[in-house]
Amino acid sequence: MHRTEISVWTPATLANINVGFDGLGCALSGPGERLVMRRTDAVGCVNIRLIEGADLPLETSLNVAGVAAQSLLKALGNPCGLELDIFKEIKPGSGIGSSAASAAGAVFALNALLNAGLSPQALLTHALDGEALASGSRHADNVAPALMGGLVLCPPRGLPVSIPFPVDWHVVVLHPDVAIRTEDARKVLPENVSFKDAVDQARWLGVFTAGCYQGDGALAALALEDLLAGPHRAGLIPHFESIRNIAMRHGAIAGGISGSGPSTFWVTLTTDDSAQVAHELKAFMRNEGMACDIHQTRISARGSRIIE
Repeated sequence: MHRTEISVWTPATLANINVGFDGLGCALSGPGERLVMRRTDAVGCVNIRLIEGADLPLETSLNVAGVAAQSLLKALGNPCGLELDIFKEIKPGSGIGSSAASAAGAVFALNALLNAGLSPQALLTHALDGEALASGSRHADNVAPALMGGLVLCPPRGLPVSIPFPVDWHVVVLHPDVAIRTEDARKVLPENVSFKDAVDQARWLGVFTAGCYQGDGALAALALEDLLAGPHRAGLIPHFESIRNIAMRHGAIAGGISGSGPSTFWVTLTTDDSAQVAHELKAFMRNEGMACDIHQTRISARGSRIIE
């Protein structure tokens, strides 16, 4: 008997993680996005019935989840129509993979609904059709971990590669109540960087990867030097230097800008330090009169999943 409805949950993600611009991302244990998908008789049509938690277009061609679902539905031969309900916990423009969660959740749900049997890697190209609508490019550093879970390297060519992630990392994500579009954040980046910075960034990425394979979270955190994107984007993040100083003073051992911002992430090695960093950052933002969301989270081995 065919399923007629399915619910999936897709995690937020960190992308770039300082050392891997456009090529490194990880899934988080929270927050996430819920998507309910139903089979309909309107063959080949994707209808978005409702969106809760964000003011986003219901028109399929203008919605990330709609574009991704339409792409995969067409590739599968348009066997049916679809109706989507989307419940956003990840705010658009937050820098923690809101559009990627929508795209990944849509293709994962459709694959499961139709029992198509495609791997996360095979679903990626269709999710990227949706992600490209939001970001203007087909980079997979959010979409791949949203689908696959864990920590993922995305090469310039070929399939994403899962690598071990630091299981002792606790991550505090601070999302100030401002939005930065990925396209706008890309405009501040230089077209060229110095040869020295490029070499040093590659060396730090190597150390980070070694730390992950050695199970040494402290070494992996030590390597989180952002030489290429962070210095140019820091000015877009409200109070970035103050936030960094507070986080590092109260237990963080590394951190930086999540994706294109405005969210920042701060790594600690204990639950207590994570709680302290979250507390101090929340107090600072309150004193500055700036609304924010703060998430205490971990790297998650799981990406999109079916929920009851």
